[in-house]
Amino acid sequence: MSTIFIEDHVVPQLFTSAIEAYEFLHKSPKGKGRDKLETFGLLWGYSIQPKGNQSAKIIASMATVETSATRHTHWVAPDYDSLRMKKEFFGAYWPNIELVGSFHSHPYENLAEVNSVTGWRASDGDKEFYPHFHKEIASEQDSLAHLIVTITQLERRGTAYPSRLANSEAERGYVLSADWRKIWLRAYGSEFDSDSGDYAFTDDVTLEIPSLERRFS
Repeated sequence: MSTIFIEDHVVPQLFTSAIEAYEFLHKSPKGKGRDKLETFGLLWGYSIQPKGNQSAKIIASMATVETSATRHTHWVAPDYDSLRMKKEFFGAYWPNIELVGSFHSHPYENLAEVNSVTGWRASDGDKEFYPHFHKEIASEQDSLAHLIVTITQLERRGTAYPSRLANSEAERGYVLSADWRKIWLRAYGSEFDSDSGDYAFTDDVTLEIPSLERRFS
């Protein structure tokens, strides 16, 4: 198990990138543009190996958005050359910061659609992508964190204080409302499986964002 900590100033980076891709038209010279798109980015920070009875910790202190990613309403595909470039760039000039994971958004038309498909959860494609991303980009690391930022519009404006997800997902995510938006944050992981000798998807994580309730209460 890994405990994923998201530092305070990373939260607006996650939220605003998802909101921008959702609410604003992404135009091209030959097209009308589209909104309600997925977006993709990287998580940076540092990792702490397990000590005693404590689980491994992954601390995200920064997020960067992949502007070169191909975006769609139902999927997003990062450019792997861009991912490698950023990792090498950080390694050369900010060696105190390492790649610790990824994030992407799930946009939905309305709340009913999110609830009908439990849209805050990882898709089958996500579960396949996380180990592949880990193997291709950060094979030297035992564990990575992966966040899904799900967003939809509400029919009426309101504020719902941040709360944990229900039941077995309580330790793995949050949900909140802000103005006309409802946002979910759900954490997953990928790790090296010594038994198979390959990288694997895992749901055995805990997500901690200590500042979230203070900001949105």
